Amino acid sequence: MEESKKQYQELKKLLEEMRVEILKDINERRLREHTSHDEVGDDYDKASQEREREMDIIITAQEKNRLQSIDDALRRIEEGSYGICEECGEKIPKQRLKALPFATLCVSCKSAKESEEGVFTPFEEIEEEPFEEITEEVTSEEEEE
Repeated sequence: MEESKKQYQELKKLLEEMRVEILKDINERRLREHTSHDEVGDDYDKASQEREREMDIIITAQEKNRLQSIDDALRRIEEGSYGICEECGEKIPKQRLKALPFATLCVSCKSAKESEEGVFTPFEEIEEEPFEEITEEVTSEEEEE
């Protein structure tokens, strides 16, 4: 039990560090946005600045979502519900929490949810023809020539 409490404290520290880093990034973007409006340039420079501003808005929105997830995880640690899958109620494996400390679902439930929503993740297998069949076709084509 003590080891589990120690691991949660380590994850809490990691979450707090992630939170500080995200806030720092958001503040840097805001500062850069305010200073870049004063710059003068041609139409290409203005278009480039506008594109950069749009990307910053998108990134900032993603960071705000991640920040919310981190805050939720910190709240769950304080409540004692951290590390419990919100879908099935089972414990989320420590390896998953170390990789994604603000995870709210176990791998099985996350996978099922993504399948339901039609979301592709890099962990899903792509059906491909076996390598041997492809090799045989190439060999057959080479023999015809």
